[in-house]
Amino acid sequence: MQKQLPGLRKGDKRARMQPAAPRDPPRSKLALPGVTLSYTDEGRGPVVLALSGLPGAHHHWRWLATPLFEWARFIRLELPGFGEASLAGPVKPLSLEARGELVARALEALALDEVSLVGHSMGGVIALEVAARHASRVRSATLVATPGPTPHYPERTWRATARLLSVGPLQPALVQAARFAYRRLGFSLRDMTDEGALRTVIDAAHTDFERHRANIARVALPVLQSWADDDALVPRRFHEELARARPDWQRLHFPDGGHDLQKFHGVELSAAVQRLVTASTDSTTRSA
Repeated sequence: MQKQLPGLRKGDKRARMQPAAPRDPPRSKLALPGVTLSYTDEGRGPVVLALSGLPGAHHHWRWLATPLFEWARFIRLELPGFGEASLAGPVKPLSLEARGELVARALEALALDEVSLVGHSMGGVIALEVAARHASRVRSATLVATPGPTPHYPERTWRATARLLSVGPLQPALVQAARFAYRRLGFSLRDMTDEGALRTVIDAAHTDFERHRANIARVALPVLQSWADDDALVPRRFHEELARARPDWQRLHFPDGGHDLQKFHGVELSAAVQRLVTASTDSTTRSA
């Protein structure tokens, strides 16, 4: 358990973000057959690859990037709908398996033979998919505010909304309604394309939690689970359910930090990731 941050007014939220000097390097594009991904690449050392949640882009990692830059090569991969990543045609659901395959294809295209994954929220679900199904390329995985084995949202409502948003002819009109809803809920619209405005709900609603549960059980490499008790999007009980499912995983939890704890505890999280990566490297070296 980490010390609690001093109480601040809601308007002082940004002042709590640590470290105070976040990093925002330029993006590069990665053209793959049928899809374009985007990413940032900075630093030297063991490769740490970050996967954002829904919605999410490279800037969600800017506070964690500063301490990571001191010891790692940090790559932030953006999937279709965010930053400069896109998938041509009407927005249709990307399954958990398909999202994991996109990450695996990106690793191959970038010649990344072995990475340590860091996933935020639904990005953590994808990280477990990659760690379980493409284990030879993954050294460790860090989960940041990642959902547990059961859905943390009303599936029927989300599936019904996703069906509406998936109607191709209606999508241009629905984009603005979706953006309005995200703004009212407090989500950042920065780097969210029209595709991302639709894909956030469509892909989240089509997340296969049965497959997610299988991945949780299947992953055999070192995993760090981190969360904050005041997470309003994925409540504490879902994080605790995940902790019970895999008591062998390492854990780092904070009394506060909300759903975006990497913005408020970047220094502590970076140190924990470094310990995990170092331990997994030492273990690999001993077994070689």
